[in-house]
Amino acid sequence: MLPRLILWSVILGLALAGGWMAYRDGRVESWKQWVLKWSSGEDPAYSQMRFQVDLVDRINYARIASRHPVLRVDAELEQWLSAEFPEMALDDAGRITQRVQEVVPRYFRVSVCIVSGPTLHALLDEFHDFSQSTEPTMTHLACAVRQTTGGLAYRALLIVGQRLEDFSPEIIAASQDETFFSTCPHCQHPHVVRISRQQHSLGLECPECRRTYAVVAADALGHYRYVNEFLTGYAPPAVFAKDHSRIHELFTIWSAVHANCIYTKDPAGQKTTNATDAWQTSLDTQKAGQGDCEDSAIFLCDWLMSRGFQARVVLGRYGDMGGHAWVVVKLDDKEYLLESTEGRPDISNPPLVSRVGSRYVPEIMFDRYAIYVRSTPGQSWKGDYWSTKYWTRVEPRSLSARVQSNPRKKDGVYSAEVSPQRMARTSQPNPAIAPFMELEGIPRDASVWQMPLGGEQEISHAGHGQ
Repeated sequence: MLPRLILWSVILGLALAGGWMAYRDGRVESWKQWVLKWSSGEDPAYSQMRFQVDLVDRINYARIASRHPVLRVDAELEQWLSAEFPEMALDDAGRITQRVQEVVPRYFRVSVCIVSGPTLHALLDEFHDFSQSTEPTMTHLACAVRQTTGGLAYRALLIVGQRLEDFSPEIIAASQDETFFSTCPHCQHPHVVRISRQQHSLGLECPECRRTYAVVAADALGHYRYVNEFLTGYAPPAVFAKDHSRIHELFTIWSAVHANCIYTKDPAGQKTTNATDAWQTSLDTQKAGQGDCEDSAIFLCDWLMSRGFQARVVLGRYGDMGGHAWVVVKLDDKEYLLESTEGRPDISNPPLVSRVGSRYVPEIMFDRYAIYVRSTPGQSWKGDYWSTKYWTRVEPRSLSARVQSNPRKKDGVYSAEVSPQRMARTSQPNPAIAPFMELEGIPRDASVWQMPLGGEQEISHAGHGQ
């Protein structure tokens, strides 16, 4: 009995000594990995990073086979997820989708999948069905893994979403998408912009404050731009008499545009299946010798601004005739309303806004540098085109972007999509519906009205080439 006890004591001592030496030499972890590999079949060297790479590959292999665009890892979303996931509650997937869109608001649609498994390889198998059925419109993903309490299993969260690009006029032609992402410069509300390529001129209205903050239009080549960028700084070659007053120069330019630009209605107003409403620059209008109301207004305003006049193109409504465009000029503290398609310029009968502007209801104005929108939607029109009380200046190129939304569960898959109330409204940029106050001169019930004409008077026209 004693010899056997001595033998077991020696064996135990050797084991303890070996264990101590192994611990001192850092070999315990190697033994642990060997035991793990033997018991579960998992490769101890298979890391969480390697698992994430394999998961992305599996998802994209399935998408390539279905001829869908591959998903890209969203570094911004993954950074947030890495920080939040260790303490994140995983019992409410709907709340997770909502949180994702709060943190990265440019996501229009989000789906999440939560799985558990004893090994990382087992997690790959758990994700199989989800990875085979990701929607074609999804663009990005992020994934995080953590061990459960006690380290006996793993839990993983996969987020797949449609990340929207920032809205700009250029992206309309460069992308096949119709949904983009922007922020209202008035109230900083983030939202989704959904455009229609059937319309060649669009006004973007914030769904929160209901104020327009951008207007875009397409030229003859189908290239979109902000409307103020149609004012290119062009002026025809012309020589003006040195002894002419500024008001005489104003009427000379106005008469030249009026006489040399034949008014033509938009093709969109004709009953044709392939009608378009392309906007023209000043040079386009001069070369063609014709254009509709916004084309001739742009030509007139561009020329006036090149000569140093304070001028703006106005989009709005004229009486009951619907959408219209005209030009306003401020000179010597007087505001003039210039029609480029109606009447005839008469220097003896200047069209002051206070006298001829009662049936004109402006909604949007622009010069070369910015657009100007009504400060309070629906407010009565007071007849002042330059008051900062009634007009807010917006520089379209300075727009930033964010988006928010609420989640919902659909067909057993937790996902979130921006609600219609969070989406920008798009319309033609002349939706003048605000009531207006009578100014002077023109009765409100007048059915037909033209620019009032004075006596015949010769006005020297500035020569300009075609």
